[in-house]
Amino acid sequence: MLDNKFTQAMQAWLNAPSESRSLQEGAELLLRLNRNKWMHQQILRTRNFSKLEYELKKHLQIRLDGLTLQEVADMEKRVVPQAKKSIEDNVPTISTDAENPSPQFAGKRADHDTLPDDIRDLYEKNGEIYFKLKQTFETLKQMHDAQPCDRYEYLKVLSEQDKQYRENWAKYDSYDPNTAKAAKPKRSISKKKSSNAPTS
Repeated sequence: MLDNKFTQAMQAWLNAPSESRSLQEGAELLLRLNRNKWMHQQILRTRNFSKLEYELKKHLQIRLDGLTLQEVADMEKRVVPQAKKSIEDNVPTISTDAENPSPQFAGKRADHDTLPDDIRDLYEKNGEIYFKLKQTFETLKQMHDAQPCDRYEYLKVLSEQDKQYRENWAKYDSYDPNTAKAAKPKRSISKKKSSNAPTS
C-alpha cells in the first residue's frame, strides 16, 4: 500500500522553488524509494540537483498512477508478452497491386467494403496503431538493461496501445450486419391532419 504522506512530501519538494530546495532532504526521499546508497552519495557529493529532480519525478509519476515498483515489474511481465503476441499475429504484407501498394493486414473481412464507415475505420486505425505499437515495443527491447521504473513511461504507452489495438479488432471481428440492421429503430411517420379536412 502506498504511503500518501510520502508521495505528498515528494510533490512538495518538487514543487518548491529551486533555490529553497534542500539537497539533503531530496536525496533522503530518493534513498527511501530506490535504496541506492551509491546514487545517494553521488548526488550529495556532486550536488547534482538535476539528477535528483529527474529521479524523483520518475518515481512520483508511478506513485500518482497508484503503483508500486513491484507492480510496475509485474505490469512489465504481463504487458510485454501480450504486445509481442499482438505484433506477431498481425504482421502486415505489402500488396503487389500497383494501384493499392499499402500494407495489408491479416484479418480483413470478406465483406469489408460493405461495412459501415465506423467499422471499416477500426481496421484502418489498427494499421496505424500496429506500427506505433511495434515502435514502442522495439524501444523497450533496447532498454532491456534498464530498471522497470526507467521503462515505466514506455510500458504505460505500450499497454494503452495494445489495449486499443485488441479492442478495435474485437469490435471489427464481432460486428454482425444482420444484428445491427435488426436493432436499428424504425422511423415513425405521423400523418398530419389536413387543415381542409372536415371537422365533426
